[in-house]
Amino acid sequence: MRKKFFTYPYPFICLLIATCTAGCAKQFVFNTEDAPHEIRMYLSLSTLPPEGLTTRATVAHIPEVENLIRDIWVIQFNANGVRLREEHYDRNGEAGLYVENFEIPLVAASNSTVCLVVNTGNPNLNWANNFPDFQKQLLDIQASNDLSLRDRIPMCGYWLGNTTENQSLSASLCRMMTRIDLVINNQTGQTLTDAIVTLDNVPTEAYIYPQTQQDPLPPSAYSESSFTDTLQGNFNDGSSKTLYYYFAPNICEDESLATKVTITAKETTWQVILGTDSPTNSIGRDYSLYANNYYTFTLNLK
Repeated sequence: MRKKFFTYPYPFICLLIATCTAGCAKQFVFNTEDAPHEIRMYLSLSTLPPEGLTTRATVAHIPEVENLIRDIWVIQFNANGVRLREEHYDRNGEAGLYVENFEIPLVAASNSTVCLVVNTGNPNLNWANNFPDFQKQLLDIQASNDLSLRDRIPMCGYWLGNTTENQSLSASLCRMMTRIDLVINNQTGQTLTDAIVTLDNVPTEAYIYPQTQQDPLPPSAYSESSFTDTLQGNFNDGSSKTLYYYFAPNICEDESLATKVTITAKETTWQVILGTDSPTNSIGRDYSLYANNYYTFTLNLK
């Protein structure tokens, strides 16, 4: 059985609170832009658990595989949203679920926003000089399509406050995508050959985290083309295959924009519309698929 690791560029903006503070402060307590003072601080990182939705998102991500912290970008902005410094840290093959007391240099500043972007795999990124443009850059962060790199899921987080010498700061990281597991059971009574799996309404843009009430995505936020996979060879009756995918969360309110799976084999078509709650919920069904969640959908072909 072949598993396909797939992602579209995941636009995941995790720094909403800092947006509200940028531009509010009129002066710096610890420095001015003309004479920045570099200080030493200590950073601790941990990963947020998947969102606790009382829905079909009941299976947690496997932390031993998907939550490892491989490399870290630290980008600091002042109270006016101007970038003070940036630094990339390659952990030289070391990986873990947590990072504790990691020494980093920052600039002493009041109401500073320290942004963390993890597992980009790219030490040569040129981050924007201002906070709003930095948020837009997060739209281009994506996971690798290589199965061997599935332990490098992009995550981001932030810390907001006054940066002072020898201070310790901690931040929680949120996964910048949704994971979808499709469990496909052949209950047709016959062997299916080279079945085609098609996904429609796959989003390429996302919402601002950590806002709990999200605005629906505009139609322009979805890929115009379908994604197609093939279950190559014979798919015997009574057997099961599993595919899993990573893509941007789909925040929508109506069925026309919900992510849809279509399976075609032997001139027969099966189709299911994905959503946070069960398809049996015909009234007020929630079609949204949220970030930092792991959804398992079972498709019985009969």
